[in-house]
This record gives sequence, structure tokens and C-alpha cells, in this order.
Amino acid sequence: MFAIENKVGLTEKRSRWRNATRSLDERVAGGPLRYFGSDTRGVAAIEAGLSFPFIVAMAAGLIEFGGVFYNFELMQTGVRDAARYLARTPNLASAENAARNLAIRGTIDASGPLRVKWWQVSDVQIAYKNIANPPDETTGRRLYRGGDPIVVVRVATTVDYAGLGLLNSIGLGPVRISAAHEERYVGE
Repeated sequence: MFAIENKVGLTEKRSRWRNATRSLDERVAGGPLRYFGSDTRGVAAIEAGLSFPFIVAMAAGLIEFGGVFYNFELMQTGVRDAARYLARTPNLASAENAARNLAIRGTIDASGPLRVKWWQVSDVQIAYKNIANPPDETTGRRLYRGGDPIVVVRVATTVDYAGLGLLNSIGLGPVRISAAHEERYVGE
């Protein structure tokens, strides 16, 4: 038993001497770090840890852009409803407030919930355009059906998107949403 312990002690002394005479590159290449390059345990955890922030950023970006498109569609529907409403009312001036409420709330009075929570009545612009419709000299017909002039109702809105704020945090904001719709005035 004594001889075995002595032999182990002699081997340790030789390996220490051998390591002392080798260069640092030789010691690292032949030491316990040589297994580090071929060890694959925990690789999935490291990859998941490195890719997780990018996946979260992509998901947040998709949610933010989805919110922009969803609110744009709600606003586009609102201005289209308001333009259609104004195109069929007998008195344009008296129906403007009702049309603005229809755009932002979906009802002509102020009782309904807002389509988009940060969209206000003051953000909706209403304009009228007169288009000349004279009769053709040779045929006597007009270019458009109706009298002269033809009135076109335009309802438009432009607002800054007030979503989650992720686009502002990466320097892509503020995002401005614009929606407009035109309808020919036909009266009642």
C-alpha cells in the first residue's frame, strides 16, 4: 500500500514539472479546457437566452404594427360612414356635427363609445368641393349625371398614433395615421 501512494506522489510531481515546462498554449490545449469546445451540454439554453430578446422585440413590433393597422381601419371606416351620411342629408351645414360623431363613435349623437380611444371630434375635417359639370356643346349631355356644379363631400382625419409607444422608443415615431373618403352629394 505504501508503494502505491509513493508512486502516485511521484506521478503528481512529474505532471507538475511537465506543466511548468510547457507553454501556456500547450497547457490550455491539453488541459481541462480542451473539452470545452466539444461539450454540447447547455447549448440550447445559451441559444435560447441569446435569441429571446430578439423574439420578444419581434413580437412587440408585430403587436405595435397590428395596432396601427387596426386603428387605421377603424378610422377609415369612420370617415367613410361620415362622408356617406353627409352625401345623403338635405342640409349639409346642420349635419356636420352629427357626421363627426358618426365618424368617431359610430352614432350621430355623442352617446356611443369611441371607435379609437384617442380620436377626437376636433380631428375630423369636412370639406366640400364644387366640380363644374357643363353640358357638352356638340351632344348637349353633361360629363356627369346631375346638375352644374356637382358637390363632392370630403371627410378626412390625421392623428398621431398613441399606441404602446414601442415605435417611439426605437426612433420610428410618431406614426401619423391619415384617412379620407369622398362622396358625391346626392341629397336625400
